[in-house]
Amino acid sequence: MRKRLVRFASAGIPIQCEGGNLEAVQCSRDLGLGAFELEFVRGVKMKEGTAREIAASARKNDVLISSHAPYYINCCTQEKAKVAGTIRHIFSSAQATGWCGGTITVFHPGYYQKLSKEEAFQAAKKVLLMVKEKMDAQKVKCILGAETVGKKSAFGGLGEVIRLHEELGFVWPVLDFAHLLARGDLPCKTEEDYRKLFDMVEKKVKGYGKDFHSHFSSIKYGEKGERNHLPISANVPPYKPLMKMLAENGISGRVVCESPRLEYDALIMQKEYLKHL
Repeated sequence: MRKRLVRFASAGIPIQCEGGNLEAVQCSRDLGLGAFELEFVRGVKMKEGTAREIAASARKNDVLISSHAPYYINCCTQEKAKVAGTIRHIFSSAQATGWCGGTITVFHPGYYQKLSKEEAFQAAKKVLLMVKEKMDAQKVKCILGAETVGKKSAFGGLGEVIRLHEELGFVWPVLDFAHLLARGDLPCKTEEDYRKLFDMVEKKVKGYGKDFHSHFSSIKYGEKGERNHLPISANVPPYKPLMKMLAENGISGRVVCESPRLEYDALIMQKEYLKHL
């Protein structure tokens, strides 16, 4: 049997878990999951003391920690107050993640609004450089993960998050397979689709196949992109070809389940992945 290289996580506290984020680390291990993603989507309220306890539990239980930054950020905004808020939210997420012993905090890059795609890119790049400056000043060591977005009005297509990495280095692309499908960036339907996706990203982001970070769920979408997430049983996109491709190609990283069934679906994907090792 090949070595298990992919870890699975719930996006937030598992449904079966009683308690908060601290208890969720032990709960994730008890369920058989090797990772856990903290959800800071409505703001970062975690105290450093609690975060240090999470870090200790994560080390003890061999659970990898990541986080998702608040939804209400926009790296492309032209409003000074919103720029300041975006910097604060991403920084505080990265800081808390670092305290927890985590390695990456995921964020949604923003919206084009009235900007051209190039103007949006330059605006986002400027904001992220300011975030990194603040992180360096506070000695915060955490990767910033730019998630591929699911709406066509949003900044953060596959090419854009890869370019952020190419020009900034400290930004890591986070593949949301449902978003890639809904936005029309890539089909994400067959084993070959998934293989081509990872091959393409690896050419641009060296070492991605050794430490990828991703989100998975099924999705309902229309002409403008995503509408809402669905359980993986909806099979849009299908999870089985992805699990087979990851296992058979020795790719390493994390799959965070964002379906409404959280850990239930994470465990189904993990079981499918293990079948192909």
